Amino acid sequence: MFTKPANGQKRVDDRLDVLWDAVAIIEGTEYPCEIANVSTAGALMRLDIDLAEKHRFLLDVQELKEYAVEVAWANRPYYGLILLVGEDLKLKNYADKIGLKNK
Repeated sequence: MFTKPANGQKRVDDRLDVLWDAVAIIEGTEYPCEIANVSTAGALMRLDIDLAEKHRFLLDVQELKEYAVEVAWANRPYYGLILLVGEDLKLKNYADKIGLKNK
């Protein structure tokens, strides 16, 4: 389901709700996480460790590729991510290919 940003939110892109298993690779250690929604520019991740804003790491989304990401905002266990580098940064397009759930 696409959701539009509420008035006053800084989000630019519409969001597509998904439930994707992923792995956050932070300083060489892998942490299981979930992607809850995606947009053209970013993703919402659920991860049970503390990360600071602007922290950069690799995000490996199952059935896709690895992406370099940066924490845009943090409200543990939820993190807003900016996609920095990857083969194709349009994760919303992948939702049609692999489905909204990839567990």
